[in-house]
Amino acid sequence: MEGEIMNGNKETLIKNVNLVDVREAAIKEKQNILISDGKIIDIGPSLSGTKTEVHVIDGNDNFLIPGMADLHVHLNWNGGIDPKSTLAKEGPKIGIIRAYKNAMDHLKIGVTSLLDVGSVDDLAIDLAAAIRQGVIFGPELYATGRIICIIGGHGAGLGYEISGKDDALRATRNLIKNGADLLKISATSGAYGSYGAEKLESIQLDPEEIKTITSEASKYKIKVTAHALNLEGIKNCVENGVEVIHHGAFMDKDTARRMAQKGIVYVPTLLVYKKLAEDVPGVMPEAIKKAKEVAKHHKEAFLNAIDAGVKIAGGTDAYSPNFGDIPRLIDEAILMSEYGMANIDVLRSITINAAKVLGNENRTGTLEVGKDANLVFLKNDPIKDIRNLTQQRQVIFRGREVYG
Repeated sequence: MEGEIMNGNKETLIKNVNLVDVREAAIKEKQNILISDGKIIDIGPSLSGTKTEVHVIDGNDNFLIPGMADLHVHLNWNGGIDPKSTLAKEGPKIGIIRAYKNAMDHLKIGVTSLLDVGSVDDLAIDLAAAIRQGVIFGPELYATGRIICIIGGHGAGLGYEISGKDDALRATRNLIKNGADLLKISATSGAYGSYGAEKLESIQLDPEEIKTITSEASKYKIKVTAHALNLEGIKNCVENGVEVIHHGAFMDKDTARRMAQKGIVYVPTLLVYKKLAEDVPGVMPEAIKKAKEVAKHHKEAFLNAIDAGVKIAGGTDAYSPNFGDIPRLIDEAILMSEYGMANIDVLRSITINAAKVLGNENRTGTLEVGKDANLVFLKNDPIKDIRNLTQQRQVIFRGREVYG
């Protein structure tokens, strides 16, 4: 791996950077940051190291943001015209190697936390465990494992296919036993899918099934996230204990207000449906047709959420059909800004808000003393122009230089 781990005998001093305070929406100019044991131990305009060996990095008046987070990825997929079929041909052994490669691609562009929301055979759970145990080096990975869905429903290729409350309870308990960090359900149909239940207007999991899953998960303080496109499916999630709703393309104003009241987080994933709506040879025609319909309504739903004060976190659906085999979080952030979200709120969505969903906000999401040294150097100010996220100079993860 590139770079070096900063251990207890060595400190890193970053000099002359403009710190982007996402919490206060402010730029703290010409700061120095002292790092030891992978943590930020001091911040100020004039600092020097406390140990004999200090590795100095000249920030060159760059802008520094916290490591970013993508709350919707499928690392075992390849982003081609039919990722499910590709994975089925490759098998789970190649799938987990691909997942690791994709995770590292994210880390190199400053996405230091990831939430995988659907993997065959729970392989993302195993990958997350390998990273945490130090078997391999990688970003902070959280995983839901298999998706809980109805028989033949959305995510069936990556899921526990259930029917009724007993099945719902069994799937939930199995995923908890297997080490899922969060749980993922499919409350509605999706664009990518051709089963009989995959009509765009289809309600899939029943309210009773959803409630069974969320009630059981809450015993273990595990959050439930939901794929939910159509309005009735979104409402079923809102009223039955789901804490994070993904996509939400047909969300109306009343439902957005209800989400805000209940503190439910919204992960819009705007770009994926725009990409899937393109007429690309080889992509299933019904998926393109449904994605075009979703894309017509998605911006309005997003603006409804902003107007209602819904907490929004960033996620992309990376490696989905026709989405490409590269990370897309920065592209998603740019689209969120183009659709009308304030740049500082876009930055919050991919840093502090995402960290709160993952439950690691005590360590990540902001640049503060005591937090992990996850740092992304930018040439220019992203609050002025979110497109400056593309101008990366360097990435540091837990004190280790991984890019630049």
